[in-house]
Amino acid sequence: MSPDENGITDKSSGGGFDNITRIIHLAMAVVLTLQMCIGLLVHDPQTRLFLYLHEYVGILSALVIFVEWLWIYTASRFSVLFPWNRAGISFIVRDLRNLGKHILPEGGDTVGLSGFWHGIGILSFTFMALTGIILLFVLPGGHSILGQRSTDFALYTRISLYHKLLSYVAWMYLAGHVLFAILHQLAGNNVLGRIFLFTRKQ
Repeated sequence: MSPDENGITDKSSGGGFDNITRIIHLAMAVVLTLQMCIGLLVHDPQTRLFLYLHEYVGILSALVIFVEWLWIYTASRFSVLFPWNRAGISFIVRDLRNLGKHILPEGGDTVGLSGFWHGIGILSFTFMALTGIILLFVLPGGHSILGQRSTDFALYTRISLYHKLLSYVAWMYLAGHVLFAILHQLAGNNVLGRIFLFTRKQ
């Protein structure tokens, strides 16, 4: 195991992904990235289009996240995504130390920094979806696509703040997720091919 030309070593042989995971990952990648980009435009004073689009895509995003949680439960992936016990934390610390040696953490469904980071992303998107759904019920001015009207501006302001703070976490997760995917790819681990290419069972 030696560093590549970028000084990064890939110590992962790479765990495979099943097709259901690939489909859900693709749906999340498309829908949630679109939703986050639309979210940057909802305060455009020239049009309400982005606000309403953000609400519709937000409901779709919440459904996709719900399906992801169902799959996490069905596939029993809690220990991978939320390794918050002593053993799991030791793997995360090991991966962080290895990063200092220019060794990438293992990708795929593995306990350690990779799984932990995926878990952070899922939690941040989940709480964003929850606060977004709440906002549909407390949005003032009659702009909710649910037809709800609210005059509780204090509650709207507080939930909006939580939603905005969570969006920063989600952007940091997305940046880190893409960065490490690129680093794995440069190190020779075809992580993009493994997560986006669908296969038939032999």
